[in-house]
Amino acid sequence: MAISRRGALGLAGAAAAAAPASGITIRPMLADPAGFAPAPGIAHLKYNENPMGPPPSALQAMADLARSSWYYADDAEPRLAAMIAARFGVTPSQVVLGHGSSEVITSAMLAWGKRGTIIIPELQFDEPLIFPKAQGLNFRRVAMAPDLGIDLAALARAAAAPDVVMVYLCNPNNPTGMVLPAAELAAFARSLPPRVTLLIDEAYMELADDPAGTTMLPLVRSGANIIISRTFSKLFGMAGLRIGYAVATPDNAVVLKQHRLTISLNAPGLAAAIAAWTDTDFQQRSRTQIIAARQLLRDAVMRAGTVALPSQTNFLFVKVADANRFAAAMAQRGILVRSAWEPAWPTWSRVSTGRLADVERYAKALPELVNI
Repeated sequence: MAISRRGALGLAGAAAAAAPASGITIRPMLADPAGFAPAPGIAHLKYNENPMGPPPSALQAMADLARSSWYYADDAEPRLAAMIAARFGVTPSQVVLGHGSSEVITSAMLAWGKRGTIIIPELQFDEPLIFPKAQGLNFRRVAMAPDLGIDLAALARAAAAPDVVMVYLCNPNNPTGMVLPAAELAAFARSLPPRVTLLIDEAYMELADDPAGTTMLPLVRSGANIIISRTFSKLFGMAGLRIGYAVATPDNAVVLKQHRLTISLNAPGLAAAIAAWTDTDFQQRSRTQIIAARQLLRDAVMRAGTVALPSQTNFLFVKVADANRFAAAMAQRGILVRSAWEPAWPTWSRVSTGRLADVERYAKALPELVNI
C-alpha cells in the first residue's frame, strides 16, 4: 500500500495541507530558538526521538499543572504507578518510577553491583553504566553472535560463574534494533541460576512487531527474578520529560527504590505521563507512523545498495563504508546521525526515524555517501 507524505508520519511540516485519510492532524515541530530543539534546517536523526512529541492530552495536562508546579509531585507518583500496574497485571508495589528508564537501570547497576559481577552484551545501550562504573562497578562484556544479535548461549555460560549476580540486556536491542525470539529469551531466563537477576531494557518494546508476545512481563507476573525497564521517551514522544519505570518482583522493587538517585520526579513529566497512558488513540497513531517511517528508511537502504539489520525499533543500524566519515558528511548537509558506536564496529551507522522531510533528506543523501 502506498504511503502518502501525511499518512506515513504526519510530521513533515505540512500541517496546512489536506488531512490524511484518517482525518488526523498533527502540528509540525517548531524550531526552538532557546536551544531545546534542533536549529532550523537540521535533520535530527541521531537520538531515537519521536518527533510527534507528547499527545495533545499530555500538553494540556502540563499546561494545567503549571499553576501548581511549585509543589513537589510526590502524590502523583503512586497514581502513575497504579495505572501502570493495572495495565500489566501486577501490584503497584512492583512498579518503580524513575527519571527515564536510565535511572532505574542505573539503580539496578548500583544495587546489584554491590553483590557481584554484572554481565552485559558487548554491543548495546550502556549509558546507564556511566555513574556505576565511576563507583567501581564490576561487569564483564560478552561477545555478540556473528549476525550482531545477542548471544544467549554465551551469556548463559558467562552467568554460570559464581560471582555473577545480574545479566543486563536490551530487547529490542539498541543500537542493532534486533529482537530476541520470545521462546528463546524465556528459556534463557529460566535457565539462569536463582542468584542471577535478569534485567531487560524494553524501551522499544511498544514498537516491536508483537509487543504482547515478545515482552517478558508474563514471567515477572509469575514471580521470576526479572526486572523489566520501560520509558515514555519513545512511543509517547516524551524524551525530554524524563519519565521511565521498572516492573519487578516486590522484593526487587524494594531494592530498586532504595537505590533511586532522586527523591521526586518532575511534575510536568508525571502529568504528561498520566494523561498519555490512557490516550490509546495517540499511542496507536504514534506506533503506526514510526513503523511507516522505519519502512521508508528500509526502502532507502535497499535503493542505496547496502543493508540494515532487521529492526523492530524507531531506528536502523545501516552498513556503510566508514560510520565516522559518513556521519561527518551527513552533518555537512545538516543531517545528524550517530557516528560509529565503538571502534569495534566502524562500518555500522545508526539512523533514527524522524520528521518525514528529514527522513527524505537522509534517503536522498544515502546513495551518495554510503561508500565514502
